[in-house]
Amino acid sequence: MSFDIRTLLVAVALATAFCAGARLLLWRMHPALPGLARWALAGGFGVVALLFILSHGAAPWLPSLALAQAFIVAGLVLCWDGFRRFIGRRPLSYRQLLVLAVVVLGWIAAAQMAQSMEVRALGNALLVALLSALIARDLLTAPEPVPLAMRATGWAYAANTVFFLVRTLAADHSVGTAGPLNPDGFAAFPLLWWLCMIIAVTLGMVLMAAERLQADLDSQANRDPLTGALNRRAFSLIAEKETARARRYGQPLSVLIMDLDKFKQLNDRLGHDGGDALLCAFVDVTGKILRGEDVFCRFGGEEFVALLPDTSARQALVAAERLRAACANESAIAADLRSTEPFALTVSIGIGELARDEDIESLIRRADAALYRAKGMGRNRCELAEDAPQETSDTGELQSAARAES
Repeated sequence: MSFDIRTLLVAVALATAFCAGARLLLWRMHPALPGLARWALAGGFGVVALLFILSHGAAPWLPSLALAQAFIVAGLVLCWDGFRRFIGRRPLSYRQLLVLAVVVLGWIAAAQMAQSMEVRALGNALLVALLSALIARDLLTAPEPVPLAMRATGWAYAANTVFFLVRTLAADHSVGTAGPLNPDGFAAFPLLWWLCMIIAVTLGMVLMAAERLQADLDSQANRDPLTGALNRRAFSLIAEKETARARRYGQPLSVLIMDLDKFKQLNDRLGHDGGDALLCAFVDVTGKILRGEDVFCRFGGEEFVALLPDTSARQALVAAERLRAACANESAIAADLRSTEPFALTVSIGIGELARDEDIESLIRRADAALYRAKGMGRNRCELAEDAPQETSDTGELQSAARAES
């Protein structure tokens, strides 16, 4: 199969330029997202690399292929660093960048001095395969759960690794008799692969950014902006599902209602910033005590709610006591930001277990009554809610009417 390689190069360069423009626009639209600036710069490097390849032979004194190779590798390094920043990993250090620069420039210089297309092609393929493998590893081993777009982009780089490893094995058989612009069919295949990769990777970047923005929106809708705990809306949705599940499988379900003792006085003493810090510290302590499947929510002000699936009231009381003791003993909470006089932040907790045919609102009311009973008995204590009535309100009204008639 024969191709006009220069025409194909122009087409690939134009597509790369459009993709670079899309990355630049993505960065300008969302400059706060980490890594996007590196992606945009890497796209520009790809365009420059293709322009150097197109200029091969036009200026014999210019090492256009060596410069193209340098820009290709630099673009991949920028993409790698951008992906690491995006997923929250440590950016590439200056030492790592220096080692990469020495290896790349050394290989390019060796190929340039030897005037060897084989050495240049072999080095380029190996470097691209290595960097693609490193990018694929970081994307596919990101902290769980790995978003779909990130996983797809990682597999695209894994495919790129395989392609250039095969290209390395084929270098000795193809480049020796063919120049970089020789329309032998095989020379066009890497350009077509470049076209597919640049589109796939750019699309992956756009979708990764969209997934991150959607996750941020979901978090803002479901999380308390100060403490990061679930808000009341999100808690209500989850609580309804957990209540239905508990009824369906006959499993216990308990709730803890927590209120920070004398928080208003502490907030007045420390100021609003100090009070906010205490709330955040309490949430941190609670996160160390509760299980991963427990649902924790800031219900309002200094009041918090925790839903404990598969937990009886007595088991919930044990967890509540652990939380109360941890809160009272937490030295970080007891740090006064404005006064040398020490203080301790304590919590009172009401505990209730879901009764048969009881809804979540009724359970929370019973646990809330237990909380106020704990407050009235001196604070810094846990109290179990009274048992829920076994009859519905309609049945109670009928029985009252029957007694009146009798």
